[in-house]
Amino acid sequence: MAQRDPLSMVVLWEGFDVTALPEIRKRVRRWLCADWEPAPAMAALPQDAALIALGGGRLLRCSSFYEDFVKTVLTINTSWWSTCRMAAALVVEPGAGAFPGPEALLDYGEQRLRERAKLGFRAATVISATRRLREDGAIDAAGDGQPEHLDHDYLVSLKGIGPYAAAHCRLLLHDFSRIPVDSAVVAYLRERQGCSPAEFAASWSSWGPYLALGYRLTRLREKRAQAAEPVIPIEPGPPPFQALRRTKRRGMPA
Repeated sequence: MAQRDPLSMVVLWEGFDVTALPEIRKRVRRWLCADWEPAPAMAALPQDAALIALGGGRLLRCSSFYEDFVKTVLTINTSWWSTCRMAAALVVEPGAGAFPGPEALLDYGEQRLRERAKLGFRAATVISATRRLREDGAIDAAGDGQPEHLDHDYLVSLKGIGPYAAAHCRLLLHDFSRIPVDSAVVAYLRERQGCSPAEFAASWSSWGPYLALGYRLTRLREKRAQAAEPVIPIEPGPPPFQALRRTKRRGMPA
């Protein structure tokens, strides 16, 4: 998949016949949030309307809500490297080359998630939440979610799901009312904005249900501005170890 121009994407695939085209289109549209209507966000965030029109409000998503949900759980209290490792382990064994659906993970079980996929405490969360999501009809067998059943209060009622994970999952359903606050968000707001997440939310209450989108676009604007700054060439100097040896010689007795 590649972006040909600002308004179109090119999608190539192998191993599927023409009957798979509707499913391929469905998945690609979900990946790119192609069905999201940005007009209300542009009205709520007029200073970023041009950026939103260029796609600034769209998020890259997985093929189903369930995949988004499980991968969100894999980000809890760990590094990005570890998240990627756990996700890859799920693809290799229970998924047999693709990300596993809810039934496949339930069949795989908590013990193997702990011991073989190395999910640690997240294994219990994945199994418990998956079972309840299916029992409540919040997701179907393919992992597609029913947004009317997946509100913030419902998500935080799932065992092991706190405000961060719930807000992140809601964000991927285009609910921008809460910022998914993790350590990276806290550090950014402290260092670049001089405030806490609660203070940031209070300062920008005018953004209303688009608070998290306004936050993301603030960071995106900063990145674009940094990328546009001219690069100042650095004068070449002696290799660091050579400079260190020179310093030591000058400081040593004759």
